[in-house]
Amino acid sequence: MSHNEAGSDATVQRPKKLIFAPGDIEAGAESPSPATPPTQTPAPIPTRLVQAEALRSETSTPSSTTESQILSHAARAHQFVTNPPLTVSQLHGTNPLHQFHTWFRDPRLPASSAPETCTLATAELPSGRISARTVYLKELDERGWVVYSNWGSREGKGGQVFGRRAAADGENAPGAIPEPDEIQEGPDAGNKWGALTFSWSTTERQVRVEGMLEPLCREESELYWRTRERGSQIGAWASWQSRVLWSAEPAQLAAHQRRKSVAKLQASAGSVTGADVPADIDLTDINDGRALLEQRVREVEERFAGVKEIPLPPFWGGVRLVPESVEFWQGRRSRLHDRFRYVRVEGEGEEVQWQLQRLSP
Repeated sequence: MSHNEAGSDATVQRPKKLIFAPGDIEAGAESPSPATPPTQTPAPIPTRLVQAEALRSETSTPSSTTESQILSHAARAHQFVTNPPLTVSQLHGTNPLHQFHTWFRDPRLPASSAPETCTLATAELPSGRISARTVYLKELDERGWVVYSNWGSREGKGGQVFGRRAAADGENAPGAIPEPDEIQEGPDAGNKWGALTFSWSTTERQVRVEGMLEPLCREESELYWRTRERGSQIGAWASWQSRVLWSAEPAQLAAHQRRKSVAKLQASAGSVTGADVPADIDLTDINDGRALLEQRVREVEERFAGVKEIPLPPFWGGVRLVPESVEFWQGRRSRLHDRFRYVRVEGEGEEVQWQLQRLSP
């Protein structure tokens, strides 16, 4: 059975989830929490690193003198010394998703550091223009990485990935996410290629995932939607993501900057008399579009005032990044980092197999 057929049949077995809503659900008392790493005595920072850091922090404007000082310190660049060398024997032999799960559950990554934070990059066709934004990993299953968001906006990532489809309600609402069996091909169908990057400074590690984006079926998206607080559900309905709420021309921005300068003078001097304020300066705060958004929120609140369970918007849901390659990066001294990449190769039947490569840093 193909994935499209499976996505349209609610009775089929779903991919096994390895991670589900890590930032939303607290760890149970019966399982160890990644938020409590073992107590360790921090190693003292070498004096030469402190000196180099001081040179960076004390100077905000580069000059020939400060550049010479910085160049005279060999330790001016941060050195990655947290981990022992990464070797192939430490990696999962056949599956990068299981290797990711191991790194993600490292006890040195406390929940407070939000290790599920990642950057999703997509590209528009035919221009090839790339855009990236911070999102949160909500699930990891046997097929890939799942994030949830608003995908209906033709102005944002939804238009890039699924094409500039017609809105669900003319021009007054975002377009609906296509079901897995409704994905179209062709020049107007969007660009399904995407990439996720996880960066964990605490462990000096990074994971880069590249692959194809596929929508979850509505039933799967509803499972996560029910875990969201009511305010977030209302916000999802209220916001046409990436649509312009307000804009200003350069002349308007210049006038606004003058107004801010006068307001700053008022704050520092205690008060400014009417004679001190230029006649063409309006000290009234401008409406920068926030009021329009908040009005939309009030309208949605009224719409669902008597509704116990707010329904899932047709333009909001989950998207899975099915990997074609997954790179695991670990920092090493002198920028001689360890990089291993899993690359999907054809297996027998529908079995997924991976080639493992070490990359030059």
